[in-house]
Amino acid sequence: MAENAQVQRTGNKWLALLAVTLAFTFTFVSRYIWSPLMSDVTAEFGITAVQAGLYMSAFFAGYLITQIPGGIMADKLQPKVILIVCTLLGGVMTALMSTITGYEAGLFFRIVTGVSSGCVMASCSKVVALNFAPRERASAMGILLASPPIGITLANSLGAPLNAALGWRNTFLAVSLVAVVVVLCLLLFVKPAPKASAPAGGPAKAGMLEGLKVFFTDKEQLLLGIGGFMFMFVSVGFATWANTYAGTLGFTKAEGGLIITCYSVAGIIGSCVSGSLAQKMKMNHKSFLLFSLTGMGVLTLLFSFQRGYTGLILVGIIYGAFSYLPSTHFTTLAMQRAGDRYSATAVSTQNLIFQTSSMIQPAIVGAVIDATGNYSLIWYTFLGCLVLAVVFSALIQKD
Repeated sequence: MAENAQVQRTGNKWLALLAVTLAFTFTFVSRYIWSPLMSDVTAEFGITAVQAGLYMSAFFAGYLITQIPGGIMADKLQPKVILIVCTLLGGVMTALMSTITGYEAGLFFRIVTGVSSGCVMASCSKVVALNFAPRERASAMGILLASPPIGITLANSLGAPLNAALGWRNTFLAVSLVAVVVVLCLLLFVKPAPKASAPAGGPAKAGMLEGLKVFFTDKEQLLLGIGGFMFMFVSVGFATWANTYAGTLGFTKAEGGLIITCYSVAGIIGSCVSGSLAQKMKMNHKSFLLFSLTGMGVLTLLFSFQRGYTGLILVGIIYGAFSYLPSTHFTTLAMQRAGDRYSATAVSTQNLIFQTSSMIQPAIVGAVIDATGNYSLIWYTFLGCLVLAVVFSALIQKD
């Protein structure tokens, strides 16, 4: 395995990282481009708000059900091929959204787009594992995990101008063409994975569910999963509720949106530097997790105390930077514990746990608000989650 990995690293690892980061970013652009186009589509077809929301839920359903199968395939097959097929399929489905004449066809296309996107992260992480030595992976994963905020920011910042200039149908087509550029980068820069040799005394080929067994029988992986579940509840929760909370303080939707934009841009920077920052601070993954999660807790309280717009913006920027620091280290630890043989399965299983948190978070926070009518309780709910994230992260072993 060591020799094979070394052969794989003879290519340009940074170009390979660029290619897979583009592929992962495209999944978020294709997911969130619906948001700025939604009002025009619903007006044309008479779609209700609930039906419009189901377009996002449909994507998410397809995305979730392919997380674990995507990880298993990435460990057993060629991640380069999986990425090319999934990116092409996502591009075709996004293009077909421009042809819909009613609600049902669009729902089907969104489900299939989600299915294609669900396999991408695991294959991207496998490419990172094959191209970067263990001590370099945190830095590489930090750049890869900047894809979500990059994709969300691009979709929301470019979607409205493109819609105004081209119309919603041509905007879907324009986004689909990005898939062609991504596929070309994957073809040029990502090398095929070397054939893995069997571990000493082990089977020549891993069983279909062997990677899952390795994950779920490892107490450390479960602790990481629970800690990350609590962390993701807060990270996604801020982007979900900050605009609404700002409205309760008397600010407009545009002003609330700017808070989230600043939060996301700071998050991109935070994610990109998270691995190298830990190295410069001479902190292992566990120590850095405790540092960044504690910082998020402090910033959660600090944000809740702000009543002026400048304070919300400034704290939101620092909050965003801290909120995207932990993901790199949760994911890198999962890869590290699983080993190269099952790294993709570990990452995809962990991501399934994290994304489940993202799915249930709006309902739980919404129930708290409905029951109390107090939007300030959002931040105390988040603080409680971060306390639990710190506790579970403290229980894991060192690297």
